[in-house]
Amino acid sequence: MDEVWKQTVDNGTFTCEVIGDPVNGYLGMLSVTVTKTGEVLLDEEVGLSYGAQFGPDVGDVADWQDKCIKVIDEYLGQS
Repeated sequence: MDEVWKQTVDNGTFTCEVIGDPVNGYLGMLSVTVTKTGEVLLDEEVGLSYGAQFGPDVGDVADWQDKCIKVIDEYLGQS
């Protein structure tokens, strides 16, 4: 599967994306990276409601956004 969802945060400083699992269409990998350096802050398996056949579910996206912001806030708190 391909990219299911992608967003940037803080004017492109961070990239958040979900890539679908090619074997199990109901799973994907959520990642958060520092765009400039490629440093991975989060790499976590997540579920894809309905296999994201018509795009990501609104509830899934809200969950992913919460996870991304939490990781980014923790990272910025360390700086």
